[in-house]
This record gives sequence, structure tokens and C-alpha cells, in this order.
Amino acid sequence: MAGLVGVKAVAWEVRRDEDRGEWVYEPLVGVGGLVFGMPLVEAAALLSGLPPEPARPGDWIVDTEHSFPELGVTLYGTDTGRLAAVAVDALRGPQVRAEGMPLVGRVPSVVEQWLEEYNEEHGFESRFSPDGGPVSAELGVFVRVQRAGDILLTRPIFLAKEWTRDMWDCMHPSEWRNGAHHS
Repeated sequence: MAGLVGVKAVAWEVRRDEDRGEWVYEPLVGVGGLVFGMPLVEAAALLSGLPPEPARPGDWIVDTEHSFPELGVTLYGTDTGRLAAVAVDALRGPQVRAEGMPLVGRVPSVVEQWLEEYNEEHGFESRFSPDGGPVSAELGVFVRVQRAGDILLTRPIFLAKEWTRDMWDCMHPSEWRNGAHHS
């Protein structure tokens, strides 16, 4: 596999594969024990190891994003507070495998080639997002890139089926502002 692991560039240190957690992605169902459609607060509680905070009287704002920088994971929810997407940081997130292929912190061309071959093998159309990243509605994968110094590495986003038709339109605004290019 052509992945850059253990790379250190300026202030960007990339966690080696053996130092990352191992997650499996079940297309359109969930990733790493998180199930799409579960309450976002429960998903956040799973990652934090704390019980979910109970709703307080008068609460009306629904959280749609929970970030866990130390884990390298960001959760995105629907406007009803359900888990709809999981973004995994290229530098420090867990290694997530789809169909056995490691997708996090990889050279973008390697993941793009794998996704094109997967789509061709299964009769799916290869598509690209407005920012040029490969996407697969059938797999529920949106591959973005993230900088590690002068290197770009893959930062995949795993999606619930409801977000695959117009995945770039469904994405939380902070993903577009910060997601692919921050460290």
C-alpha cells in the first residue's frame, strides 16, 4: 500500500498506522461501532466514554456537530440530531477499512484508483465532488484531502444513505470551511 505513515512535516505529525485505532466501515450502516441514525448525543457519548447528557427543559437547539480532535473524528448530524456522517482526520484519526482497503491518511491517488476499480467492478458510476474528491454514493464514502505540510493525505467522510444523493449539499458548513485543509 502506498500510504505515508509516520511522516513528520513542520508542525504536522502523521500518526503511524500501528498507532491508530482500527475501525471497520459497513457501507451505509455505520463505522467503528457508530450506527447511522443513532442519536448524535449517544454517538458522541460512545466516543467520549461519558454518558449522554439528558435534555434539559427548554432545550430546542439540536447539535449537528461533535468534534473529537484527540481521536481525530468529527460527527455530523441531521437537523433532528441523528448521526449522518463521520469524518476521520488524516493525521490522527483511526484507520478505517472499507472492503479491506485502508482509507485514512493515504496518498489520494491510491484511494481514488481503488474507488474507481471498486465502482467499475460493481457497475457503479465514478463521481467527483465539486472540490475534486472521489465519491461513491453506493459505498457512502466521500474522500477529501488534508494537508500534512506539503503533503496531501486522505480524510474520508462516511455517510448515511440519506446523505449520499447530494452529499456535498448535506455536509455541515464547518466541513467546507475547515475540514479538508486544517490539521
